[in-house]
Amino acid sequence: MSGESVPGSASGEYTAGLKERLMESERVQYLVSPGSGLLWILLFLFAPLTIIVAFSLFRSGDTGNIIFEFTLANYREFANSSVYHVIIWDSIKVGVITTLIVLPLGYTLGYFLGRTESRWTPVLLGLVVVQFWVPLIIRTYAWITVLGRNGVINQFLTAIGVLREPIQLLYTTQGMILGLVVSILPFMVLPVYSAVATIEDDVIQAAKTLGASDARAFYEVTLPLSWPGVVSGILFTFILSAGSFVAPVLLGGPEDRLIAPVIATIFTNDFNWPLAAALSLIYILFLAVLLYLFTRRADLEEALEGTQI
Repeated sequence: MSGESVPGSASGEYTAGLKERLMESERVQYLVSPGSGLLWILLFLFAPLTIIVAFSLFRSGDTGNIIFEFTLANYREFANSSVYHVIIWDSIKVGVITTLIVLPLGYTLGYFLGRTESRWTPVLLGLVVVQFWVPLIIRTYAWITVLGRNGVINQFLTAIGVLREPIQLLYTTQGMILGLVVSILPFMVLPVYSAVATIEDDVIQAAKTLGASDARAFYEVTLPLSWPGVVSGILFTFILSAGSFVAPVLLGGPEDRLIAPVIATIFTNDFNWPLAAALSLIYILFLAVLLYLFTRRADLEEALEGTQI
């Protein structure tokens, strides 16, 4: 009995040895690494994107079912419909306007937090970060009570005599953009703060010692060194605002037809998944082209590597 092998022991030892060799393999570690593993990229980026591409090449049946027949009808429908062209243009326009408003506000606040040496700086920085603790939909709902006809803004302006009667702020383009600005502002503040905080005081003082005024030292030293944070903030702000869903639905008016709510309606109400998938890919392409044109003048890789949040 002692000379007989225990059934399954050999296979168990072989399995354990195989697992050990796999875990020691650099290629396997590279594939399963959450930070840079190709496996994670394939599963969570390329696989969903491939499914969307495949759906966009099919057509929808009369009952909302997907007919798995190759067709370019969804792309032809976009090309022949000026409505979708206007919707995409309006979405990009909202993204640009929101970014232009957020940029000076976010840079000013980020610069102040990054250059001010005060015991209150961590508290102020915490007030910026605390927004992420509250879900976006709750923060957006809160703006309904602020922008309403009986909301905080109308009551304040009426009380100080600026307005005789409340004005319509809710369900307007201006109200939607205001909600977007406040919600997305931290995505500009934090990259700018991270970039400005790393600038050495000696560099700025050296410029002033050589005769530069405060304004010239800012434009020739501080601003170029903080440019990676600015670029990162612009990218975050534009992408999030141009593809926003919650703010247009809750704060926007009937004329504010942006691409994200339209795609969601086609998905959930019309059950036309192929057309919604095609519109998603087309909009991604539009954004990619715009970002490419922007990053031709601003080094994207340097910006992303130079800023750490």
